[in-house]
Amino acid sequence: MPSQQKELLIDGAYAAPEMGQIALGYIPQEQQDKWFIYFDGQWLHFHRSWTGSCIFQMRLLREEGHYRADKLLVNQDPAQYKMDDDQYNLSLAAYLVDHLLLRRFAQMPLPGNMSEQDQQRHQQHVMGQKGGNGRSIPLNLLPGNEK
Repeated sequence: MPSQQKELLIDGAYAAPEMGQIALGYIPQEQQDKWFIYFDGQWLHFHRSWTGSCIFQMRLLREEGHYRADKLLVNQDPAQYKMDDDQYNLSLAAYLVDHLLLRRFAQMPLPGNMSEQDQQRHQQHVMGQKGGNGRSIPLNLLPGNEK
């Protein structure tokens, strides 16, 4: 992580079995895989696979029966990472944990208002081809949910 970084105080928790999966990390297998993620000590490190730039570090503290996420460091070096929206950065880090490490469905966050074409480009830039080929999976509420 470069010296240009921002510290975000966060609040989240992962169950012990989830932490077992998280600790395994994510090693890119194909050129289109955009992330390399590993756990070291109390920190989960998120690196871009092509450049090696560390984009996020999330601190995970062991507590009774679970692990608490209390801090997210965000790369602020504009030569390595340009996104400065705190909520987006937190949402992206959470998405990477859910999607790549825990392998569960998660909606990829998108910054601000983007056209559908720009959303697809952004998703491909952030996640590569395997991220749904630039498309999110549509979910719709079924009739009968009214209370």
